[in-house]
Amino acid sequence: MYIEEKNVEVKRVLFVDDNENNLNSFRANFRKDYEVYTALTSKEGYQLIEQHNIPVILSDYKMPEENGVLFLEKVKENYPLTVRIMLTGHADMLAVVEAINRGEIFRFLAKPWNEEVLRNSINNAFDIYFTKNLLEKKNKELKKAYVELDKLVFSTAHDITGPLSNIMGLITLLRMEESDPKEYVDLIEFSAKKLMATTRDVLSFHRNKRTGLDFRNIRLHQLIKSVMDEHQYFENSAEVNYTVDTNQDEQFVSDKSRIRFILNNLLSNAIKYQDHEKEEKNIKISVHVSTSELQLTIEDNGIGIDLDRQSQIFDIYYRGTNLSNGTGIGLYIVKEAVDLLEGNIELNSTLGQGTKFTITIPNLIGSEVNEDD
Repeated sequence: MYIEEKNVEVKRVLFVDDNENNLNSFRANFRKDYEVYTALTSKEGYQLIEQHNIPVILSDYKMPEENGVLFLEKVKENYPLTVRIMLTGHADMLAVVEAINRGEIFRFLAKPWNEEVLRNSINNAFDIYFTKNLLEKKNKELKKAYVELDKLVFSTAHDITGPLSNIMGLITLLRMEESDPKEYVDLIEFSAKKLMATTRDVLSFHRNKRTGLDFRNIRLHQLIKSVMDEHQYFENSAEVNYTVDTNQDEQFVSDKSRIRFILNNLLSNAIKYQDHEKEEKNIKISVHVSTSELQLTIEDNGIGIDLDRQSQIFDIYYRGTNLSNGTGIGLYIVKEAVDLLEGNIELNSTLGQGTKFTITIPNLIGSEVNEDD
């Protein structure tokens, strides 16, 4: 178990020793090099580890409540990425073997310590910790990418096969049919649109994963209008009453293509999942920009999402309603895009009443900005 931080390379070190003079000496010698924590007992040490992300742990061997071997063994079990160092003035071979076997000790150093040797050992311990932490993160990313790729290949093949089979079957019927082919052409067009949607979502998935961030000054009212214009001929769009409320007195800097994708996908869903039983079909888009963040909400009075399904709504290839005929990629990429921008997205939905998405994105004023299109 470990605590991941945005700034993982904070050099925190904990020294546990039952001698106050040793702790004071350690703090005086190393406080300029590291963020130093000290504890007189293993219990105090545990508490500090639970409260802070401490990469390097040093412990005295002989302590009254619990010796250093037992302490570091427990640290290893709960925080395996930490690097552990043992200090003792009573070293013997059995103690060394026990410490290495049970606590997987990185270094076993004699007291009184040599400051240069101890500093080098601590620096080497930090190098090992940051490398292990990076490897752990990369391994998780690789596992996640493998699962996503596996699902992507299977789902894409499945989603493409159906429409292609329909198109081939309809072409065969067209060749045999002598009457008006319009009905068949409409069905072919419907299948072709499904293929285009699948292709679009797969390309969006790839771009979001592989394209770097491109910061621009974004005029949100214009961007929202552009996205809405793209949806004016969207099926059922003409039946919807739109309300747009933009409050942008401040400059807003972020990745324009990803903000556009977020808007595009959420607006598409809001249109697609309108409740046809309702006389009025409403979609409201609200924007508020401050110097620190963008707050964006997209709210509709559509069919809503069952409470049991809401926890999975951002999972890849999950369809939040039985009426969905999409790929199940869109909301997953929305969440990935929001995460990439270090933002947050929340869902509030009631079945039969409607759905509201609330997105918060940091305003990166001061970042290097490319000229807007």
